[in-house]
Amino acid sequence: MRTTINLPDSIIKETESLYSASTRSKAIENALKDAIRFKKLQLLIQLKSKIHFDEDAIRNLREKEIYEN
Repeated sequence: MRTTINLPDSIIKETESLYSASTRSKAIENALKDAIRFKKLQLLIQLKSKIHFDEDAIRNLREKEIYEN
């Protein structure tokens, strides 16, 4: 998809430098993918104390899968 955005030249140049991409578009695409991954990871970390995992049950299920295969 073609999109026009206004970004400071300094940000574009730094992004190109960090990603060593073949094109400006590819550098920005890689930076956006990294930003999305980072944000998703932050959201997952926030869930850490809100979700309880029964580690014994998970271990038992994994062992059961190993023996069935």
